[in-house]
Amino acid sequence: MFAKVKPNTQIIGQNLVYFTRIDSTNKLAAELFKNNLAENGTVVVTDYQTDGKGQREKEWESNPYENLIFSIGIKNITNFSTNPFLLNKCITIALCNYIKEFLPNTQVHIKWPNDIFVNNRKISGILVENTFSGQQFAYSIIGIGINVNQPFEHYQHINATSLFEQKGYVQDRVEIFEDVLLEIDTNIIELMNGNFDGINEQFNSNLLGYHTSCSFLINDKEVLVSIIGCDIYGRLILEHNNKQEAYLHGTIKQII
Repeated sequence: MFAKVKPNTQIIGQNLVYFTRIDSTNKLAAELFKNNLAENGTVVVTDYQTDGKGQREKEWESNPYENLIFSIGIKNITNFSTNPFLLNKCITIALCNYIKEFLPNTQVHIKWPNDIFVNNRKISGILVENTFSGQQFAYSIIGIGINVNQPFEHYQHINATSLFEQKGYVQDRVEIFEDVLLEIDTNIIELMNGNFDGINEQFNSNLLGYHTSCSFLINDKEVLVSIIGCDIYGRLILEHNNKQEAYLHGTIKQII
């Protein structure tokens, strides 16, 4: 279905690898980059992924031929060692901005560190895997899943939604795919041009619970805090009782 996709981009998706079925787009993309068989911005996309993973080894559940599942390989990023979470922010903002445009007048936020939520339900997730050669950054593989046409009424154990559910009718996956790649391409070029402050500001301002009172599970206790932002290492900065503390992903949980 995606074999003839020709995105109007400069970097992202100019080299596109398509499979109707694959175990993992991230796995294949990583193999291509490891063996120097892929150029910067190469995209691996599939209609059906049999062994997809989300954050912290969680399974990414997706019906065949209903959603968008793809991975992007990125290399030649400067300042990565001093600001390692910047690429993650860049991609996440691109998806957030696209979904905001696609679903105007809808509550769209980034749930730290890199999920997109619509009306407090997950619609997209990102998994970034970085590879280094010694101390030098080699490449990143960014796995992206977007719920497009899958209904979730029979998945009550998953707090998820899709573009189909939000719009009320089936969406064109190819058109959405091309538009998303263009949005990501625009942000990657901003990153390569050094617009770090703009990326950081956009990421923080779109966080679910930013500068508002929200609940987190911290040390097995529910605590009411305010989200201040996210630092260069991807740690979430929370304020509680007029004190600020930074937390790594996996050590706390936001309660929706």
